[in-house]
Amino acid sequence: MSDPNEVYEAVLSQLKSARSRKSLEALHEVCQEHHSSGAVDFRIATIAKLGDNRGVPSAQTIRNKTGEPYRALIDAWQALGDQKKKEIKGRMTPSGKYDWVDDLGNPTHRYLVLDLIAQVRHLRAENKGFASIKKLEIDCRSGSEVAVESQLPNFLSHELDALKEAISDEFLMRQGWVRGERGSIKDQNGKVIFRNGFVDIIEKVLSLKHV
Repeated sequence: MSDPNEVYEAVLSQLKSARSRKSLEALHEVCQEHHSSGAVDFRIATIAKLGDNRGVPSAQTIRNKTGEPYRALIDAWQALGDQKKKEIKGRMTPSGKYDWVDDLGNPTHRYLVLDLIAQVRHLRAENKGFASIKKLEIDCRSGSEVAVESQLPNFLSHELDALKEAISDEFLMRQGWVRGERGSIKDQNGKVIFRNGFVDIIEKVLSLKHV
């Protein structure tokens, strides 16, 4: 798997046009931000949309014969995205409990849900650790709030939209699911799809201050 930064430098050195070099730089920056957010979808249409008004070429331009340098860079970033997909699937339980996720039609939503499941499991593990803390010291000095906010991840708008859809009434109705009393999600037979707190954690994420 090629390092996107190395591919970027190699492609950049081959471009003679200042305009093409600037477009490649903008595309690389958008892909870096997208990857840093935890995204796995680096399709041409996705990157072109994210880079709209930022100097990234249109999807059609990238697909054209002259767009080969841009496609080479996007392919390198997509390879990283594919690697993350494998890591996300590797963190899933082997019992087949979440096999239904593969039935989601939208691949972006599918992997966002898988990633969310992994994050929920991680948060649950952290909560168990917090439960063992007997004494908590809070620093109320000026600047502490800014420090906390600066640690928040940078959620992209389409990622937030995917989370909203995951717990929306319309989506649950299409799947034949319902919300449980304590934030769980169950199927039409009452079988638990997501355990208690699933809806709650998504709503907490959506309530954070996003930049």
